[in-house]
Amino acid sequence: MLGETISFIRRNLSFACVFVAIGCAVVAFEDYSGRGGSSSTRYFIVLYFGYCVQSAILNGDGKVLGLNSGGMGGIGGYIWKNLLIMLAVMGVGVGLPIALGAASFSRDVFLLLCLAVIAIVYPLLLALVGTWPTAGIAGSKSGLADALSRGRYGLVPTFLRLFAGLVLPFVAAFILITAAASMSYEADSVFQGGKLNLIALALLVISQSASTFGICYVSIVLARKFQISERGPLGGAVSAANVSEVFE
Repeated sequence: MLGETISFIRRNLSFACVFVAIGCAVVAFEDYSGRGGSSSTRYFIVLYFGYCVQSAILNGDGKVLGLNSGGMGGIGGYIWKNLLIMLAVMGVGVGLPIALGAASFSRDVFLLLCLAVIAIVYPLLLALVGTWPTAGIAGSKSGLADALSRGRYGLVPTFLRLFAGLVLPFVAAFILITAAASMSYEADSVFQGGKLNLIALALLVISQSASTFGICYVSIVLARKFQISERGPLGGAVSAANVSEVFE
């Protein structure tokens, strides 16, 4: 999967660069304007990127289609299904720490615990039902139960790969920002006193590039798992041996 992700990005380098540029522009605009609320915008951009990657994989050519190519089938279902998954993750990510009594902790500790739970629950839930949104791109009518049936096989390796793709870029970006701050660089804001902070901009580009690679990797893992599951000997039911091919 890692090699395929590298190959995919090389083949669609211009598309990946545009995605990185858009992500950087959204963050920079939020920083410059001093207004928050861009998280939802970035999430929808990520969903669109993931849709394009999976659509290219499922089409078999590995090439991202343009907006005017008629290749946008299933995007509505892809978005709302992913939103439902994210809402479930957020519910567990906040609800579990509260249920365990973490609400009595300080705000920073509570948020850290919520992020830790989300970092585990999100890839786990995607490993279980992440092929549900993907099925719509392929034109499949399979539902949530079918996705859960696919997800039960190869759960642990799928979870580990999704965890790496989703969490490691975030950790790498955090380490870079912390390292820059330890060297007295102001890396937490793209604009300082109305002027462009080149160090922060460089770190932003690096972190967005790493995030893009991770999203591409996750999308390919789920798309390949869906493909191999659909080729199983019993249609919806798939043997563990077949699913293990995803991780070769």
